[in-house]
Amino acid sequence: MSHRILFTIESLFPLGAAQQLKLLADSLVRQGCEIHVAVLGEFAFEPDQWTQTGVEVHFLNADDKTPLHTARDAFYVVKELRNLIHDVVPTIVHSWCGRAELLTLLATGEFPLARSLLKPLKRFRLLSTELFLQPEKRLMRQTVENRMAERVERMIVPHESVKMHLVENGYREPRISIVPNAVSSPDPPIDHAQARKNVLARLELPETTYLAGAVAPLIHRSRLKDLIWATDLLTCIREDFHFVIIGTGPQLRRLKRFAALTEAKAHVHFLGHPERAERIVAGLDFYWHSHLRDPLSGNLLAAMADGVPVISVYGEGTKEIIRHQETGFAVNFGARDEFARWTKFLIERPEPAQKLARQGQEFVCRHFDVATMVDGYLAIYDLAD
Repeated sequence: MSHRILFTIESLFPLGAAQQLKLLADSLVRQGCEIHVAVLGEFAFEPDQWTQTGVEVHFLNADDKTPLHTARDAFYVVKELRNLIHDVVPTIVHSWCGRAELLTLLATGEFPLARSLLKPLKRFRLLSTELFLQPEKRLMRQTVENRMAERVERMIVPHESVKMHLVENGYREPRISIVPNAVSSPDPPIDHAQARKNVLARLELPETTYLAGAVAPLIHRSRLKDLIWATDLLTCIREDFHFVIIGTGPQLRRLKRFAALTEAKAHVHFLGHPERAERIVAGLDFYWHSHLRDPLSGNLLAAMADGVPVISVYGEGTKEIIRHQETGFAVNFGARDEFARWTKFLIERPEPAQKLARQGQEFVCRHFDVATMVDGYLAIYDLAD
């Protein structure tokens, strides 16, 4: 069945929530669906990779150089989103993670103000996806959001832990479906050696450098201090080791200050949200994953699919991916020394490192394929109204 779907998302950062949406949107276009993506936040990334596959991209934030951060921005985006829904006339409106759900609910609500000042909307189905374990919200806000979310036909999550977190916060369990995240091997494959050379040149580091990296928002729940501490432990014995952090967030200043207090201060690099961030990940020697906030993490899966050996905390949402010493190295939550110890092992034992990377790559490409994920979403889209 063909669908006209309007997705709403806060950002097109390719290693964020947009990563999974891109895989889904491209597959839906190939199956004959008409796909629109409304970007509610800043215009930080050109949509070329989206539009060349047939996806229509719309940027709605007039203050397009900064993220959504004020009520004025939100009010403008809500109005523009409602106008877009009126013009596109989608059969399905599908919000994708975080604040996109709340703004979509506001834009599609039939409040007295909406009826009097905003354009009327034709009937459509309302769906939502949440890939992350969201932080606890104030009781009043959670109650209001839960009441508004009663209009959502189906909430889609990648893992049982996200489902239970939503249920504990008042969402209706029968309306929640689980569709696991997926990964796709890059086509054409990324040249790891060239990608590595490009990253080292960008950082002005010699080619003898060993480079680990992590992708995560700069917030406390990402546990990035653990990785900076691990870098400090490792650089005490390996001057040729460096660590890069890809991400933005409110803790940037604190993390930089924390890194400056360690012996590894010159070995920790903050890259923000760079263009073609996926090529930076492909150029890493090791990928570190320090948290459990996004079960079946798309970034962890992507690093493994690129053939990068991974070291990850072990728990809900990673134990399905990490088989210790088979697909990656598993460490205890908060165990900074274990990140350093296993990285040292991989540096000194290149053949086992290559075998681990190859096994991890084969495992995720076999068990987390895009077709399964797309079939899961299509089964929901094809349900009778």
